[in-house]
Amino acid sequence: MKDIRSIKTKMMMMTTNKIAFIYLFVDIALILVSLVFGGYWLINTQIAFICSMLIVFASFYSYKGMIEKRLEEGDSGDDRDLLDTIGDKHELFEEKQASDLTAQEFKEIYKTERKKIGGLKKSFSNLFKSWSGALGILRLFAYFILFIAIMVMIRKEVFEAIPFLIGLGVVPLCSMLLGFFIKD
Repeated sequence: MKDIRSIKTKMMMMTTNKIAFIYLFVDIALILVSLVFGGYWLINTQIAFICSMLIVFASFYSYKGMIEKRLEEGDSGDDRDLLDTIGDKHELFEEKQASDLTAQEFKEIYKTERKKIGGLKKSFSNLFKSWSGALGILRLFAYFILFIAIMVMIRKEVFEAIPFLIGLGVVPLCSMLLGFFIKD
């Protein structure tokens, strides 16, 4: 059991190192591009990049804590229908194609599936369960730092919107691309 944990830990560290290297590479590229456009670009992109990284890390830790808490409470979050979990290798439960359905049949299937999802009541239930991740103290603090950084830059008259938005947008864009490239 310890071997499996150590292997998992090593794999996670390798993935974390890859991610950190990619963010560092992106930041260096951002610095080089900013140097071409001048000092204000450099200040704006770097402050925005740092604030964006703080928000991403704070969000990660807030949601990680929320998930660990829910798992400790025994909530697995697995509310799937039994038929959805069974493999149908003989196609016994083959559903009709949408083009083969009448309007009434389609409405009935839609209502049935909508009830499985739970509708608006289920959405509010999920929102209530995840409020600690969305409003985690670290996450709110990271947004507060972003707000203060913008205010200080405006006060010192060095704020430029375009480079600041570029610096903010690099981290989420890079994170999205990482999701495609790192499959662990």
